[in-house]
Amino acid sequence: MTGHGLRYTTVAIALHWTTAALILSNLAIGSVMEGFTQPLKAAAVAFHISSGITILVLTGFRALWRLTHRPPPLPAQMAPWERAAAHAAHGLLYVLMIAMPLIGWSIISAHPPRPQGAATIWGILRLAAISPISNLADDAQKAAHAFFVRAHTVGGWLLAATLALHVAGALKHEWFDRHAGPARMGIGRSRFIAGG
Repeated sequence: MTGHGLRYTTVAIALHWTTAALILSNLAIGSVMEGFTQPLKAAAVAFHISSGITILVLTGFRALWRLTHRPPPLPAQMAPWERAAAHAAHGLLYVLMIAMPLIGWSIISAHPPRPQGAATIWGILRLAAISPISNLADDAQKAAHAFFVRAHTVGGWLLAATLALHVAGALKHEWFDRHAGPARMGIGRSRFIAGG
């Protein structure tokens, strides 16, 4: 198979790297923004929320694109356990790319009802609060807020670990197994793909 045939489509590659950049930015900013002083903290939180909702939307597009465009096959030389691990990591990433923004949305919804909405996305679109959460009684709402914050923190660490494994796996296939790794997602022309 040619190198071109082993690459994802241009749209898939663009969605992949845009989502990756937003995720890495959000992980970095999310880990330090609570220590910022105003007005930097407000700007960081607004960016974090906007990026998170954008990730959610892009993940929806990615899932739709994947359902309608068959991805390139994994290298034939991969061991069965490597294939299983790759599929598991990919599936977990999709779950987290959906769950983390939804949990974040739940966090900002866990406040008294706000007629103007929970947040503004990129300074343009109003994001409505999740009504069942924003209308909880005070004590229940505070408990829900604390729960969602803990879940978001755990999810952030899990997402970071899964991403690290994902990158390590791609580099391993490229440099140790001599399979197509980063080239499948548009980085260079792999030396190890026939015709690439």
